[in-house]
Amino acid sequence: MVMTMFKNRNYNIVDIVVFTVAVYVVTIAIQIYQPATGGYFNLGESIIYLAALLKGPLVAGIAGGVGAALADLSTGYSVFAPGTLVIKFIEGLLAGYLVQKISEWKSKIFATLIGVFYTALLIVFAIHYWAGEIYIGPENFLTISIETPLVNIPLAVWIIIALVLGGLVSYVLIHRYVKELEAVALLVAGLEMVLGYFLYEFFISNPLTGRDPWAAIVELPVNIGQAVIGASIAVPIAAWLRRAGYVRQTSTQS
Repeated sequence: MVMTMFKNRNYNIVDIVVFTVAVYVVTIAIQIYQPATGGYFNLGESIIYLAALLKGPLVAGIAGGVGAALADLSTGYSVFAPGTLVIKFIEGLLAGYLVQKISEWKSKIFATLIGVFYTALLIVFAIHYWAGEIYIGPENFLTISIETPLVNIPLAVWIIIALVLGGLVSYVLIHRYVKELEAVALLVAGLEMVLGYFLYEFFISNPLTGRDPWAAIVELPVNIGQAVIGASIAVPIAAWLRRAGYVRQTSTQS
């Protein structure tokens, strides 16, 4: 199956390097610490999904796994690095694979519903998890403590962000710049990430750090929100890049 997934595909090492660096940078740029598990919320999914939409499974898988694992190692979350390497590799691989297999399905009603669904999820997570004080950037980098700025983002700002992102997703899907089912595929891949981290935290990281394994449940909605906002960012950017000519470099399948 894996060989079939990559057959007749052109993968540029430059693409892998660029997206790996991008995943790393975006992952460490905004980190919101989760005390229940010792993990953190980040926006790295946006680049993993962008790679899946533009460059396919191999680029998305390597960039996601390696870039995010390096972010864990360099910002004080090394206990998560082995899990991250595997979980986000599979996430990127799955997202890219599903995107490649998506068939054409033209329905403006369905596209609108998907856009509304994205918007609703963003608003729900903004209300319950994102509004308030957040730290911009990591607190540690290569064992060096960093004084990261604390920013208070009001709920009203998050709702505006949610409406803008949701509106962009709806516009992109309705105008067929990204297929409706591609947007769904990203969330399906995101569920792999959510389940993967739950299992890793339950069986490995929480016991190793002296935390209650069942505390991993607390991070489930956080990781779901991470997948949703990641997809909401990736879809409009992918649409713009596709229209600009920056598309997956693929050959015709035999």
